[in-house]
Amino acid sequence: MKRRILPIKKIYLFTFILLIVSIIPAQVFGDVKLIEDMEETLSGITEEQKTVLEDLFRLSQKIDMIEREKKKINKDIADLQHQIDTLEEEINEKQRAYDLELDTLKKVLVYYQRGGPATYLEILLSADSLTEFLKSINVIKDISKNVNELLNSLEESKRILLEEKKSLDDKVLELEAKNDELKENLKSHQLVLQKQEKYLQSLNEQREYYEEQLGNLEEMWDNSKKLFADIVDEITRIISEGYFTMEDLNISLGFQEMTGSIKEDRFNELLQKEALLSHTKVRFEENQVIIEVPENHLVLVGDFILEGESSVRYEVEEALFYDFPLEESSIQELFQKGPLILDFHEIAEDMNFDFTVTDVESTMGQLNFSLEIQW
Repeated sequence: MKRRILPIKKIYLFTFILLIVSIIPAQVFGDVKLIEDMEETLSGITEEQKTVLEDLFRLSQKIDMIEREKKKINKDIADLQHQIDTLEEEINEKQRAYDLELDTLKKVLVYYQRGGPATYLEILLSADSLTEFLKSINVIKDISKNVNELLNSLEESKRILLEEKKSLDDKVLELEAKNDELKENLKSHQLVLQKQEKYLQSLNEQREYYEEQLGNLEEMWDNSKKLFADIVDEITRIISEGYFTMEDLNISLGFQEMTGSIKEDRFNELLQKEALLSHTKVRFEENQVIIEVPENHLVLVGDFILEGESSVRYEVEEALFYDFPLEESSIQELFQKGPLILDFHEIAEDMNFDFTVTDVESTMGQLNFSLEIQW
């Protein structure tokens, strides 16, 4: 009986594995096919056609940027409206408390006025003993003190109330400015959409072809910017988790200053060990650092600049996607999870003294840096 069941189990297991294998790669192959189709398209078009596609992609990036700005403005408006509503509630509550304190003070003053100074003098003179006389003085002092405290409390409440009303007025003005900004944004959005539509209309019978290619390019760009954001996040992680050793820094120690370098080969060697980074390449050249993701046809050209006391940040000067220039707003999207930071305190955590990064420079094959020792 067992001999019959075992083959059946194997058949089910094989069928299950075959089913999983047939489903998962379909998505991957879809992305690969899209990339291959775009590569084939771009290799077979004329310079004029490529220019048209580049212009359309530039317009597409502007539309994307305007739509992101619109979302941000709408969020800012919603946040401001919430702050205004909260402030109005607080002001109303403080106004009620202020009115109550003011009413209490009025009653105390009326009572004090009705009694007059003679009444308090009679209280003092009616004392049968020194002890009662002193008690009467203390009672009068307490009344006077409470009145003063109530007056001070009212003044403070009034001051806070006026400040919050001023803050409310400022928020209302800010909200009006945001609404104006939104109107301008919508105008810009409409103008760029009209410009794109006019451009597409001018292409006549080729419109459908370019719309299809632009759609493919936009889809791949959407996937690539998310991927690169993950790549930046992953590079930052491996740096912070101590993947680099002191040997990787090639430190030369002086009395007041240390110099060192990170070799391009070693940097890429560490990247290749991580699945997400295995297709990412970093090149250190004269005064520029190039980051490439060849499979996604993404190239960034920039350099590391000083950021704080112990870090350097990668600043992009230009970027290309399938040889099409990326707008500044699109470049920013590549770093949607945060900038690419090299923190030397995290890399050189074994050092038993503090230091400040004073210089960073890219040369052929390595990233050089200088550290000032804090004795």
